[in-house]
Amino acid sequence: MSDKTIKTKYFKFTPTWSGFDIKYHIAGYFESKPMLQIYFIWGKLFLYLPWKHYKKVERESTLKEKRNDKLSVITNPEYKPKKKYYKIPYNECDPPRYGVCIHMDSLCFALGDKTKIYDLPWALDWIRTSCLTKNNTWIHETKNNRGMNFWDIEKWKDTLFIENHPYRYITKSGEIQDCIATIKVREMEWRPKWFKWLKWTRKVHKDIEIDFSDDIGEKKGTWKGGCTGCSYQMLQGETPYETLKRMERERKF
Repeated sequence: MSDKTIKTKYFKFTPTWSGFDIKYHIAGYFESKPMLQIYFIWGKLFLYLPWKHYKKVERESTLKEKRNDKLSVITNPEYKPKKKYYKIPYNECDPPRYGVCIHMDSLCFALGDKTKIYDLPWALDWIRTSCLTKNNTWIHETKNNRGMNFWDIEKWKDTLFIENHPYRYITKSGEIQDCIATIKVREMEWRPKWFKWLKWTRKVHKDIEIDFSDDIGEKKGTWKGGCTGCSYQMLQGETPYETLKRMERERKF
């Protein structure tokens, strides 16, 4: 909710870009009244509705009900005691909802406590992960060639391009943290699900993968710990070492 949100007893409206999301909520966030959510490109609208929905909760039979069930079983061996329930209004953080929305590149259908997700035609599908070798060629992992485990440096140390360089991180307080950065070069490719045959639609991301010999960053020495590895995108014409040095200047952990 922003400063521009208009809120009354019957609705809440925020004037902002919203995408597409139309849902009927059985109840609100720890609120027993249902609501209708409408996001349509611009504007976020919640309508509060004046009725309530109830859910059944199983309860333990009373002593009288237990006695009656036992008598019924004696007189009719095929008798099966029925479960007993009582009704309470919804009052929880994530009540059931029904509707449809577009989230990122997927069409999502809310079906009570379940969600069905379908990728849209332009949703990107992973095609390959490639790693650079020592002789400047590439080894590819694809859907038909899984389990390459490029992260396993010991497995690939004689094949992949791998370099070790000193790396220095300076914290905001001025503390100097030195370690060794082990780098290799990775390239990943995605294409739209319905247009994989069009090469010009592909998205290719090239970066260096880094493993630090010791954790670094602002959280080093705390319960959370510092960073032990990451990746950083390579710019056109950069060598892996130049990318590492640029990350050393630009990135904060």
